[in-house]
Amino acid sequence: MMIFRLPALADLKKAGHQERMNLYRRYFASSRYNRLLIQQTLVKSAADPGLAKEVERMEQEHNRDFAETVGRIKEYGYLDEFLDAVKEEDDALQKVIEAYDKRMRAGR
Repeated sequence: MMIFRLPALADLKKAGHQERMNLYRRYFASSRYNRLLIQQTLVKSAADPGLAKEVERMEQEHNRDFAETVGRIKEYGYLDEFLDAVKEEDDALQKVIEAYDKRMRAGR
């Protein structure tokens, strides 16, 4: 899985608002990439049941990383700014979901 490292507080302070927003966007992009890897491993587990444990491990790692990242963002005092990026990400995911909904309904 892709590892995303949040910069140190001093580096975040040096960065401007737009640079931090781009950093948050890169974080969410890496998170989506990791979710795809988890989904791929899950699908492969149909042929290799031993991968089920790997899926669980990947899920736990992904969730732990998210909680730790949000915790650091809060600690650093950038939560409101991060939540703006969360809103962007949520809107983007909603559009993907709507596109899938439309395709799935058309295929009925």
